[in-house]
Amino acid sequence: MIGQYTTQKQVLIKSKSLGVLYYFLVACVSVYIVGFLLYREHGYQKTVPAEGVLAIKVKGTAATNDTQTGEKRVYDANDLVQYSSDGVFVATRLVNTRQAKGTCLGVSQDEVCAKGKNTCVQGAYSRNGRQTGRCLPSTSDPNSAHFCEIKGWCPAEAEEDDDVLPLENVGNFTVFIRMNVKFPGMYNENGEEMRWDNANGTEPTMGWNLFSLENITQTNDKNFTEISTYGSDQLLNVYFDCNLDEGVKVPKPQSVLTGENETLTTVAIEEGGVQTCSPEIPFVIDRVDNPLAELSSGYNMRWISAVNHFTTPNAKMMNMTNMFPLNPPHNCRFDMNNPETRMLTKAYGPRLRIQFSGMGRRFDVVMFSQTIGAGIALLGIAVVITDAFAKYIPGFKKKKYDLWKFEEHVDEEGDLIKSYLGEEDFNRDGSQEQQEQKQKASTYRHSSSSKFQQKYPGIPGYGATTTTTTKTMATTATTAQPLDEKAQKKMGGFFRTRSLRKS
Repeated sequence: MIGQYTTQKQVLIKSKSLGVLYYFLVACVSVYIVGFLLYREHGYQKTVPAEGVLAIKVKGTAATNDTQTGEKRVYDANDLVQYSSDGVFVATRLVNTRQAKGTCLGVSQDEVCAKGKNTCVQGAYSRNGRQTGRCLPSTSDPNSAHFCEIKGWCPAEAEEDDDVLPLENVGNFTVFIRMNVKFPGMYNENGEEMRWDNANGTEPTMGWNLFSLENITQTNDKNFTEISTYGSDQLLNVYFDCNLDEGVKVPKPQSVLTGENETLTTVAIEEGGVQTCSPEIPFVIDRVDNPLAELSSGYNMRWISAVNHFTTPNAKMMNMTNMFPLNPPHNCRFDMNNPETRMLTKAYGPRLRIQFSGMGRRFDVVMFSQTIGAGIALLGIAVVITDAFAKYIPGFKKKKYDLWKFEEHVDEEGDLIKSYLGEEDFNRDGSQEQQEQKQKASTYRHSSSSKFQQKYPGIPGYGATTTTTTKTMATTATTAQPLDEKAQKKMGGFFRTRSLRKS
């Protein structure tokens, strides 16, 4: 109501159980403020997101046996590495298909036809080329499977990877990662924006800025042999958490071997032994692909390279056996007048996507004040919980809690509104409210007396005269002592009538 005002009241309850409960809660909140907000979450520091650039470079050599020629072929990183804006792909297994423009048989399901029932459509496009309308056997045996003849790059890439070339020594390829990080809004004593990198003042160090492909790609559940066989799509997260109160200094990396598999781990330390601003190594690696999926598990990609097997050293045009000396394809014809050749390579291997994240932290008075203020506000939880225990929970509950905690008083000294309206208008308004309260009290007592008269008709004193007398006395008492009226209303009509009879 507008004419009421509620204020807090401090009550001292001498109870060991409530005291222990309250100070236990205060201790818990204090530990949360100091241990979690300030220490672990660094609530006294201002944070800014780290911004940086990562550069990656892969080097190495590998070799494999060519199934078409039988020769030992040597590759370097330029042959096997494909760079992109967000990472790098390194081939660990190859499936090479030498192709030339001409006509040949298709190999996919949409290019299958039946002997004696030609379903091929001239001019129709299928997976590997444009159909000529002919249905031919796939081998010299006329009863073998039949496929539609297509015009395009021949022979078509096989559906199954039969001639896979595993690469030797590719696991020893070196991966150099250069990092340059800055923290916007954070300045050193010279007014320069704070920066950090892992190249200035250091040398390529294994486990710090130089890694082997095998070491950086293998995870706890997948070894490099499985990754190199089927490929993988991995997200490598470089994460920084830098305490800039200690400044940004060039670290001195120290490599150590940890774990049963002797994983190479590098710890960056300063001369005083204090850990500097550096990324978490080994890096956190997540698989983008699902290695357990039946569809499109692992990772592979394709590229083409130039090849010319139609010409001899004397520049004389030869037949297709020069291009496929060990396994010439069946029903394959090339355009000898205008030869176009290529090498289609399907490569399996790890695909590394590099992701950068992190933050820089530094002491800030505003953040420290906000954390302390929020912690002090949390201390009010201890009061709320203790009050709830004292009012509702058995063993802690106090029967007189409401009497101790809540009191109601009438202002007898007057107030600003009384002086402003004038005492006559204020009293008239107050008298009207008192008359309404008296009317409600009179109605309540009359109904109580009527109920007792109906229930106990033999008891003297429960007549109209007694009720009227009770109302008169109650009115007098209400006018003289407004606080006592509340107590009389709680007692009930039966006991008030007996008091009148005694007097």
